[in-house]
Order: sequence, then C-alpha cells, then structure tokens
Amino acid sequence: MTGASLSLNPDASAQEAKASFPAFPVAVNGVFTDQRHSEYPALLYREMIYFPMTWHYASALGLTVDWSEQDGLSVASSSGCNPLIQDLTAEGNLDGAGDATLTLAPFPIKVNGKSIINQEEPYPVLLYRNIVYFPMTWSFTREAFGWTTSWDDKRGFGIRSCAEPSSATQTHQDRLNIASGGQLAVKDGWVYQNPLALIKSRPDGSEQTQLSDDQALSINVVGDWLYYIAFDNWKKNSIYKMRTDGSDRTLVSDKDARHLWVQGDWIYDMADGLNRRRTDGTDEQKLLDDKDLREYFLSNDRLYVLKGEDGQRGLYVMNLDGSEARKLHDGVTSFILIDDWIYYVSQDKQLYKMNADGSVHILLHETTRPPLGKMNYRDGWLYYVSGGFGIAGSASVERIRIDGSAREALFEARATALYIAGDEIYFPHWDMGDRTLYHTKLP
Repeated sequence: MTGASLSLNPDASAQEAKASFPAFPVAVNGVFTDQRHSEYPALLYREMIYFPMTWHYASALGLTVDWSEQDGLSVASSSGCNPLIQDLTAEGNLDGAGDATLTLAPFPIKVNGKSIINQEEPYPVLLYRNIVYFPMTWSFTREAFGWTTSWDDKRGFGIRSCAEPSSATQTHQDRLNIASGGQLAVKDGWVYQNPLALIKSRPDGSEQTQLSDDQALSINVVGDWLYYIAFDNWKKNSIYKMRTDGSDRTLVSDKDARHLWVQGDWIYDMADGLNRRRTDGTDEQKLLDDKDLREYFLSNDRLYVLKGEDGQRGLYVMNLDGSEARKLHDGVTSFILIDDWIYYVSQDKQLYKMNADGSVHILLHETTRPPLGKMNYRDGWLYYVSGGFGIAGSASVERIRIDGSAREALFEARATALYIAGDEIYFPHWDMGDRTLYHTKLP
C-alpha cells in the first residue's frame, strides 16, 4: 500500500450503514489513541469496533493492504509491525457528534488470499470518508491475523498485533519518573526510592533494604547499576553509581549536577547548561552552554530542551550530541513526551499537546487553576498537580485523558512531583523542603 491511506471512491449506489464513535479508550500495541482528534477515528457498527485502514494503522497492525480496480481489496498479514503514529487535528471531531454514515464496500475483498462475500458478512468491510474500515471481529483479529484483544471497564478496548518487548512499558514509565525528578525508579519487581535515604523494596513495601544514607535524586536503573545524584544542601550534588544490591558505591563526578539521565553509555546532566559524559565519568562534553536551561527530556534519538527566562521560554529539539537544534514553540513552562506527542503547559497556563515537529497544537484544558510542576502518565491518563503552594493556597492531584476529556480531581496534596510504580502513585508533599514520599492507589 502506498500513500497515507487507502482512499476509494465507492459506487454511489452502495448500501449505507450507520455507525457511532466509541466512548471508551482504544489502544493499539499499548499506545492509547486520541480518537477525539483523529481525522479517521475508530467506529462502532453493531457494537463491533472498526479500525481505519490508513497507512499508519495498517503498519501498526502488521498488514499489507493492496487495491486495484480489477481485483478489489486485498488485506494480508506481513512480518513485523511498527509503533502507531497518530495523525491528529486541532479540531475535535467527536464533540456533539451523532451517527457516522458509512457505505458497504462494493468491490471484491480478500483476506490472506481468501475471498469473502462482503454482503453476507454480519460485520462487513465498510467505507467512511472514502477510507476502508475493517471490523475487529474474532475471526479476523484472532483466526486470520493471530492478534490478541482485550477489554475492561477502565482500559477499554486493546489490540496487540505483535509481541511487546518485556521492558517497553517500564522504559516509558522510567522516562516519565526521571523527568519528574527521579526520586523513585522501578526495575525487575523492585522499587528504588528516597523517602529519607536510598532504599529498595517490593511494591507492597516488603523486603525493604537501605542501600545508602544518600539523599538520592534522579535515580536511574541501568542493568544492575543505580546512577543518581547525592543531594546535599551544603556540598556539591555529586554523581554516584552503585550496584542494585548497594555494593560498589563509586563517585562518577564531583561537579555540581542536577537532573541526571542515563541512556546507553552516556550520562546527561544539567550544570550551567547541558552536559554528557561516559558512564565511567570520562569524555565529558558540553552540549548546551546556556545558564537559562530549565529542563530537558531524553527520548531514544532526540533531546527536547526548555530554555529561556520566565515568559520567554522556548522548547527546542536537537540530536543527542546537541547538534542541529531548532525551536518548536515559544511560551512553554513545562512539558513531557508521551508516544511521540509533547504535552505542555503554556505561558497562559493552559494545557496543550503538540506533535513532535511542532506543526499541530491541540488545546486539552483551559483552567484558572494552572497545572504545576511535572506531569506523569499511565494508561491513557495524564496526571498533574493543579493549584498553588502559597500560605493560603491549595493544590490537588488531577488527571485528564490524553484527548482532553473526563478531567477529574483525585485528592488534595501539595505534591511537588508525581511518580508512578505499578498501580501506585507516589508524591513528595511540599512542607518546608520535606522530601518524604507518600503514595496511594491509582483509581
């Protein structure tokens, strides 16, 4: 299949059908989708979910889709699949929407080389806005393509067309926890955290072991090593590493550091700009000589950095070595990266998201109680703190779906950061510099 999607011009006499838009979450290979802003959203016909056969959906599902006027439509399994890339628009297409009008596909259809009689199918192949829509029935998803599907009241509908790497979900969560400040990290069934000293325990709090007396921040777990910043009010915040059992504590760098991030053979940190060095402390490099650097986010192949004075902060993207920097957007006060979309708080204190090249901006939430500090994410929900920390101020932990819907306040807390480990959300409660971690179950 070539182009962005399989777009057809059906016969005008083709039979029409009515479908609706799903009101529940939809995930493809673990990526929760924003159906509200999708040009071609998933649809419900006779209570069966249908996916559009756009280029990105077909690629994520591991399908080849071919079309010719002579032979019609052919859909077949291919080897491998890719992460779902979502093409979204700023206009919400589901707000107040009723039924969608579809037409029955009037051409020959083959699935894995076998012809089907579309008119006789209880869930036929349909067309919506001249795009082919395919039903996610058991006979197709499981029997024809070998996929797995899931459903529950909280997570909605999920489909997985290829095996999930065992560390994929945790790696994503690791990045978000590091971006929040790294007072907590999770690896191989252990939670590493710094309530008052560096400890590890099971998620339920059992088997707790103190690893060191360090006030550890920016905890990174890489293999069987912990990398972290030893916070000290009176000394430089040096970089250390140790084994996950607490042995071999080693000084990596005695230069004053903050916001440590480890990826591959490199340690990144902020100190009068953005720096990196090898994990053994050698080959130190200055990537960005900018004292106005505020924060950064490290993806697999890009650096996203926020720099500038208050009110004039710009979000930039660059290569991992600091080269080819370009500005994405002005007026950003904080941000995180989720599934190749940047979620950010604007200078006017509104919550937005934009795509990786900065060409599409979607307003998610307008509020007079601005989101504060770092955000986090889990299963299609964006978690953030809203309110103020002044003497008479109050703040609450809230969440909102990635499409901007279903916002709700969860509990009152002056949380300076949010961390997620399994089904628990952890937060340090602001109280005159106290870094004690509290936690509660996610809803």
